[in-house]
Amino acid sequence: MPPQLGDPAPNWILKQGNGQRVSFYENADKEMAVIVFWATWCPYCKELLPMLNKMKSTSAFNNVKFYALNVWEDGNPEDYLAKQNLDFTLLMRAESVAKRYGVVGTPAVFVVNSDQKITYIRQKGTSNKDVVIAVRKALNQSLNTITKNAAQQKAIN
Repeated sequence: MPPQLGDPAPNWILKQGNGQRVSFYENADKEMAVIVFWATWCPYCKELLPMLNKMKSTSAFNNVKFYALNVWEDGNPEDYLAKQNLDFTLLMRAESVAKRYGVVGTPAVFVVNSDQKITYIRQKGTSNKDVVIAVRKALNQSLNTITKNAAQQKAIN
């Protein structure tokens, strides 16, 4: 059964184009993450990725990890991201991870909080504009929780 909201995000280990292995749990290391399953041939991905990249570049989200997990590819995802000036951690051949997450189409988007729990899952048919709004909301809620917990911890000490 694919993970649901509030479930732990499944861990994965994938390779980047340069062959470097990335372990999700180790790399995210208690930081929030946005995971996007995508392909160069997907028109919705071509629209969504620049929107997420713009959000990623804001200072509010500079500690958020953004992962582009490439699936069902017949093009060159490295060239595509470079030509579009998109700054994501690109992970290749992510079909097995997509299966574990229950992904059957692109783009699929998951937001994971610093406790590695899923706080947002894009539903099929959601517009890219609404996806960006929902991702921003999920990240802001997680940031607010982190800030609140830090303040409570400081008050205890």
